[in-house]
Amino acid sequence: MKPPTISRDDLIFIIDPQVRRFCGPLFFTTSLHTPSGNVPHNGSFGLVDTGEKKLLVTCHHVWSEFKELRSRNPELKFGFCFEMAKPVTIDMDSLLVDEDKRCDLVTFDMQPLLPICGGLKFYNLNQNRPPKINVEDVLYLIGFPGKGRLDGEDSIGFPRQAIGTLATEVGRFRFYSSIGNLGLQTEDFGGISGSPCFLVREDKQIRLVGFTTGYAPNDMNRLSFTYAKSINPDGTINYMF
Repeated sequence: MKPPTISRDDLIFIIDPQVRRFCGPLFFTTSLHTPSGNVPHNGSFGLVDTGEKKLLVTCHHVWSEFKELRSRNPELKFGFCFEMAKPVTIDMDSLLVDEDKRCDLVTFDMQPLLPICGGLKFYNLNQNRPPKINVEDVLYLIGFPGKGRLDGEDSIGFPRQAIGTLATEVGRFRFYSSIGNLGLQTEDFGGISGSPCFLVREDKQIRLVGFTTGYAPNDMNRLSFTYAKSINPDGTINYMF
C-alpha cells in the first residue's frame, strides 16, 4: 500500500495545531510553589469526550508509579498544565473512573474540572470513532518529555516533542511504529507515555486512534500504542473491545 502524500509542512502547520488542543503534560510534585528539585516524574495526557463523559486519559503505569511514590511520600501530588502558566495539583483519586493494566490506560472524570481546562479541547470520540489502522498509515503525536523540563523556584515548564511516523505493526491489542529514523535519543521519549496518537489521512483531518504506552529502544526501536476504541462511552476500559 502506498503511504499517503503528507508533507513535513502539512504536519507542522496543519496537523500539529489540531493535535495540540487535545493533550498536555502531567507531573508529580511535593510542592507546587517551589517545583525546583521536587518533581520526580512527569508524563502526558489526552482529553476525550465520549458523549457521556469528558475524560482525562493517561497510562496505567503512570498512575501506578504515582501511587507507589506517594505511598512512600504522602506529600506527593498529581499535577497538570492545562495552561502552562497556571500549573495545578489535583486529587485525582476522587475523579478516577477506571484503570486497566492490560490496556495500560486509566481514565478520570473531568466534569468537575472543566472551568480550569484553559484553551484545551476534548476530542469528540463519540462522533469520530477510531477507524481501522493499516501498516504505513501516518501517525502523529505530541508528548511532553522530562528532557528540557524547566523546574524554577515558582514555576514549571515542559517542552513539546512532536513525532510523525508510520505504523509498522498492527495487532489485536497494540499497534506500533518504528522511530529509529527520527534521530531522537532515549531521553526524548521519557515522559511521553499517555500522549494521544492520531491517524492522519490525506484530507488532513486527524482521528484519535490510540495512546502512547511506551518506547522500547531494545525492541526494534519503536513506540507502542494501545487502542482508543478500548474506552467505553461511560469511561470504563474494555480490554476485549
